[in-house]
Amino acid sequence: MSANSASKIASEISSLLVHPARGLALTRMLAGDKVRSMLERPHLYAYTRPHHPTEEMLATVMHWLKGAHMRDGGIAAYYSLFSGFSASYPETTGYIIPTLYDYAQLSGDRSYARMAEDATTWLLHLQAPDGSFPGGLAGDDGGPSVFNTGQILQGLVRAAVETRDEKIQHSAFRAGCWLADEQKSDGRWEGATYQGRAHSYYTMVALSLAKLSKALGDPRFQDAANRNLQFTMSFQRSDGWYDQINLEGHPPYLHFVAYVIQGIVETALLAQNESAFESGRTAAWKLLRMFELKKSLPGEFADHWKTKSRFVCLTGMAQISIVWLRIFEHTGDLRYLNAALKINEFLKSHIRKTGGRNVRGGVAGSFPIHGRYQPFRLISWGNKFTADALMGEIKALQEIERR
Repeated sequence: MSANSASKIASEISSLLVHPARGLALTRMLAGDKVRSMLERPHLYAYTRPHHPTEEMLATVMHWLKGAHMRDGGIAAYYSLFSGFSASYPETTGYIIPTLYDYAQLSGDRSYARMAEDATTWLLHLQAPDGSFPGGLAGDDGGPSVFNTGQILQGLVRAAVETRDEKIQHSAFRAGCWLADEQKSDGRWEGATYQGRAHSYYTMVALSLAKLSKALGDPRFQDAANRNLQFTMSFQRSDGWYDQINLEGHPPYLHFVAYVIQGIVETALLAQNESAFESGRTAAWKLLRMFELKKSLPGEFADHWKTKSRFVCLTGMAQISIVWLRIFEHTGDLRYLNAALKINEFLKSHIRKTGGRNVRGGVAGSFPIHGRYQPFRLISWGNKFTADALMGEIKALQEIERR
């Protein structure tokens, strides 16, 4: 854990003096996680049969997201067990918007579509004249951010498609133009990036541009996405590992490894780029074999898939489930569906089912909750990716039944 992270946690712990009830809830949660981690070894294959109805757990996860919807229209980054909800987070608010629309369509509950529209309206007021969006939480002076702009662009594209609002479409176009202008000739982004460096997990920005290209019918955005794929694929090792995650002061958490793979697989499918798809599938297959042999996936890695971590990154697990489901959808390979269903059963068992209204339905950064990735927090993007994985499962099983 970095000194900065330790300082933040120390500051949050001091808030327990103001809210002692949170201290009791935290103690219960830590004790519960400790007991479960002892009883559930190996973690995942204890769940060979479904124990938690998928639709029911999906509704619980989405209800938590609704509770994280702030008065300004944005969605909080996290609920800290020490200090409560954070401010709204533009980045995650942006890419939660497609999840809200998907769930509104699946469930028939239009309140989630209205929540997406409210979030979109809030984001439009944050866009800079050059088309970029800022980094950091609401109120932070984070400056323009390539990654955050890319993630927000996913929400703008979906909102433009759903509402056919020209103002939203123009906002998405401006964001795409800024991203394309910021891109270097070799496909990387560097400068208005995290720690000022190029990162392989910015394939998620490429995915946003590919979605924009499809929505607008503008090939230049797909060209920019393809350049980033080629840049990232040049850093793939023979064992499937991608270099250039580049998180100074942090290990490559599963969340970021999954970002790289998800960005490549999803963008390749949109672009019908078979070589890029095979690149992503190589890495996804490596994780599937690791999962089958070790019965779990580690929360963090070193180069060449090496790891010593003893915690699970729940967000990363959900993202890998999404990737495996997409590969199954494209190839029909049931091994990916089988593995995704097992991960989803694990995720459902670790959604918080007790506690106050701000805890119930939340997805923690880590299991146990004191693990190194986002410790002691229920995180909105964890709920987003878990919801996407559960909706992907429902879609896949419905398609099998239809066939």
